[in-house]
Amino acid sequence: MYMENSKHILLGGVSATLHSLIVPLFSFVFAILYKPFSIPTVLEMESSSYNFNITILLCIVLGVMLLTRGGLLLLRKRFPTGDFFYALWCLGEIVLSALFASLYLTLMLNGTRGYFEVVGATVGRYFGIAIYPYAILYLGFKLYAERNKEEQDPSKLIKFYDEYRKLRFVIDSEAVVFLKSEENYVQIHYVENSKTKKFVLRSSMRALEEQMAHYGLVRCHRSYYINPDHVKMVRKEPSGVVVALLKEEGYEPVPISRKYQEELTRLL
Repeated sequence: MYMENSKHILLGGVSATLHSLIVPLFSFVFAILYKPFSIPTVLEMESSSYNFNITILLCIVLGVMLLTRGGLLLLRKRFPTGDFFYALWCLGEIVLSALFASLYLTLMLNGTRGYFEVVGATVGRYFGIAIYPYAILYLGFKLYAERNKEEQDPSKLIKFYDEYRKLRFVIDSEAVVFLKSEENYVQIHYVENSKTKKFVLRSSMRALEEQMAHYGLVRCHRSYYINPDHVKMVRKEPSGVVVALLKEEGYEPVPISRKYQEELTRLL
């Protein structure tokens, strides 16, 4: 499935986990092995304390990464983000990590150097180290996204636009289970990696009618479109209501209005 992968796959849970672990670990190993940019001399560290201080700095950077990557995951669920925004976010992570690290280093230097002097010596040097794992991870996820994009059949991709005609969601039509209308929004229920998920789009069922018919989704109720490929069976409840039972677990039966029963039954 391709859901604006070129922008958003970098911001997913896997990316957040890898960045939170790899960036501080790479920086730690690089700083221990190579002592780049004359860090011990610039920060007036003795060789006996260097490894200890770098270990503490690793924990600081790890904490910052966990918080910022968690915030990024929450943010991407509410707002569309692109490569420029992502680059600014990464730069902000580097600066924030350096600022917190400088607090610790200032304390360790026992006041021999001021905080802003330490910040000046830390930000540039940390950027010079961290840019490598950031660049490698970015390129890796970018290549993965492009590879997935090439594997998709463009004719099967549904592009969902909001009421302002802005592209919000792209998905393989075969992954869509059903659509449900809720006031001024449409819930798009779909399957990804064998897990059921939901995307909420500000739009109306009427605006999607022609598009859904083109991709084989059927109107089964005034508030529902359903993908016949995900229907296990149609049955009549004791109350007289006809419903569609879905193949995926966790979903309640989808109601079927009398006017749509014949068409849906024919397709099944």
